[in-house]
Amino acid sequence: MDHEDMKSFMAIDDRLSVLIIAADYAITIAIALLAIKAHHPLITIVAVPLIAGRQVAFLNLVHAAAHHSLFSKRRTNYSVDLFIGYPIFDAVRPYRSYHLLHHREFTRKDPDRFDYLEERLEGHDDGWWRRTWEVIIKPICGFDGIAFVRATVDQARDNPWWALKLGAYWIVVVGTFWWAGWLSYLLLYWILPLVWLYPVFYNWAELSDHFAVKNEARNQRGLFYLLFIKGHEMYHAVHHRYPRIPFYRVRAAGRYLSSVGENIEETRGVLDFVRILYRRPLAQPTADSR
Repeated sequence: MDHEDMKSFMAIDDRLSVLIIAADYAITIAIALLAIKAHHPLITIVAVPLIAGRQVAFLNLVHAAAHHSLFSKRRTNYSVDLFIGYPIFDAVRPYRSYHLLHHREFTRKDPDRFDYLEERLEGHDDGWWRRTWEVIIKPICGFDGIAFVRATVDQARDNPWWALKLGAYWIVVVGTFWWAGWLSYLLLYWILPLVWLYPVFYNWAELSDHFAVKNEARNQRGLFYLLFIKGHEMYHAVHHRYPRIPFYRVRAAGRYLSSVGENIEETRGVLDFVRILYRRPLAQPTADSR
């Protein structure tokens, strides 16, 4: 597809980006307030994964800023950590440094570009129980959360200035909630989902994006992906081909590509995700075989 045909989808609307950030905050706060008001264990059990899904959406905003597609001015994309990065212990610059490497590996069709997924699933030799343990049971038991904490500590060591600003941010947040008498709410409705389920959903999203895919990436549709593991970053295959398209226009871009005959693999819900999980890795073309 000619790059010129896709330019109309690359327009960035700063006002819409601000509105989406505000909406993510409003939805998260509304979920927490509803759970606090209901004061029922079942409502809390529902609220925690829903909030973790919104935390994934915050990461998607960091992802958009890292591609300079959240705001039209490049420097503005690096000025929003306080609102979208620090709340999830991340930031645009360190995220961009390793994420663009991921894109380069897939663009070049590096032969080891899928290794980070296949190593976790023991390549071709694992059975259904091994995958169930590695992808569902073990992460939900907290192992992905431990890995997330370790990765955050490593990132802080590599980026001391970011670590200092992040620490100052969280001192203010924790102090404010403690002063207001809401510290338990912060722990239950933000820290718990962030350390427990947010890393699980992140890794499930990576599997959905790239594991055993027929080409380089697949698109996603449906409430399961929207609410929990993909947030604003649906239609991942389109994103890999055109990473400068803002996330709120990528759906329209995907429909356009389909209308002109593009056939892109797609997953639509929990059952499709389970099928991906137990699928055998496919032989992928390398840069030398193109």
